[in-house]
Amino acid sequence: MPRARKPSSLATILSLSLGAPLAGAQPASAPPPAPSAPSTPGTPAGAAATEATPRGFSFGSYGRVTVASDLRGRSGQQANLVAHGPRLDLPPYAELQFNYDAVFGRIRARTVITLAVNENLFHFNGRFDGTFAVRNLYLEAQGVFSPQLSLWVGSRMYRGDDIYLLNWWPLDNLNTVGGGARYELGGRLILQAQLGMNRLDDPYQLQSIRIAPREGFGPQNALLLDRPRLLASAKATYFFQPLTSRGGLKLSLYGELHSMAAGVRQTNDAGARELLPADGGTVLGAQLGGWTGERSTFFNVWVRYARGLGAYGDLRVPVSQGTARSASRAEEFLVAAAGNWERGAFGVLFGAYARYFRDADPSVFSRGALWEGAVALRPTVWFGQHAGLSLEGSYQRIVYNALDPVTGEGAAQGSLFRVGVVPFVTPAGRGNFTRPHLQVIYTATVRDAGARRLYAPDDPFGFNSVEHFLGLGTEWWFNSSYL
Repeated sequence: MPRARKPSSLATILSLSLGAPLAGAQPASAPPPAPSAPSTPGTPAGAAATEATPRGFSFGSYGRVTVASDLRGRSGQQANLVAHGPRLDLPPYAELQFNYDAVFGRIRARTVITLAVNENLFHFNGRFDGTFAVRNLYLEAQGVFSPQLSLWVGSRMYRGDDIYLLNWWPLDNLNTVGGGARYELGGRLILQAQLGMNRLDDPYQLQSIRIAPREGFGPQNALLLDRPRLLASAKATYFFQPLTSRGGLKLSLYGELHSMAAGVRQTNDAGARELLPADGGTVLGAQLGGWTGERSTFFNVWVRYARGLGAYGDLRVPVSQGTARSASRAEEFLVAAAGNWERGAFGVLFGAYARYFRDADPSVFSRGALWEGAVALRPTVWFGQHAGLSLEGSYQRIVYNALDPVTGEGAAQGSLFRVGVVPFVTPAGRGNFTRPHLQVIYTATVRDAGARRLYAPDDPFGFNSVEHFLGLGTEWWFNSSYL
């Protein structure tokens, strides 16, 4: 599950969210650039190798661990109704990031490796089979052609700003294997571009079949369907004040292109096959953000429209497409907002979104078309520097373009309210984005009758109008790549 985290200052948030330079300005005590080394055997005449000045390894991490009860003898479970609900009951997740920095003359380079661990904790399930995922594996270089230019190639989480309370990046959030560039122009304009691909392990993109060999014995594997998705994105961010200002306003324009070649897949053991036509999609969006010099006070507003493959995101494929076998009919429209205000011993976090989604199936009435939304508000008060109390209230609602499955009358729809109480200890001091935290978490989720009817008949969520979640939690982040 994707992480969500925030640095402790808004300047850092803004710079990281835009793909900031590798290490910022060098301190005055930094060693001078390494001189060019003389030509060595194997180096063409007249060329010179550049000796690297290592800066060494660094380590970063994001992590959260929660264990909870539902106060009915079962473990506490995530109870969200919509796609992007509040994060208080998220399962355990962690990332381990390893960086290596070096300087080659005027060029700075950083290798980033990020390993992620999911909620399969040995001390909880007794199974010695935890799963790791490689979330980052790339090299970034700054200053190759210009001090304002950064280039990267590899496998990367490529992200902008998030809604922390909803654990979600509403505009730009790509998982790509490819490369990109970032260029700062005039101290107020930042341009970014990325090109990459992915190939999900799904029969929509990948299928291997067993075939009889021309010679010899035993079946062989053949890669019948292999059509990776090409992902391209571009982003331009203009700052109305210089980047060095304590407060300011920014406007970002963003776009994506998705493209996939045609292919053939096998549909049954008898060998029947079908043609999957070429497919594609687009995303267009914008973000308006502002911040002040008062601690981490900021606001962000997003709008996003997507069609075709872009409506599904980069890690999903169309589930239902109808007879056309194309995602071209799918679309998504959303608006979202997030903000934070802090003053003295008080702070308030806010996050909300509304979203319309329609899948590629031409059916008029189905759960493939829906409206959904959520809003969350978390006021916090600190007692001294190292303890505090957060209260969180949230509301979620979803409405499908389909009949109620039980009553047969009206649209299938539901809503829920949630209230949470979170006393915590914060060793690093005050701040809504200061971590680590040691927490006691209690939430009560109240579902209406329509929400309960959306679950399967034997699902406890379908007959419990109130869901409790009481547990212990911790969350931390430090020196961890935001994109």
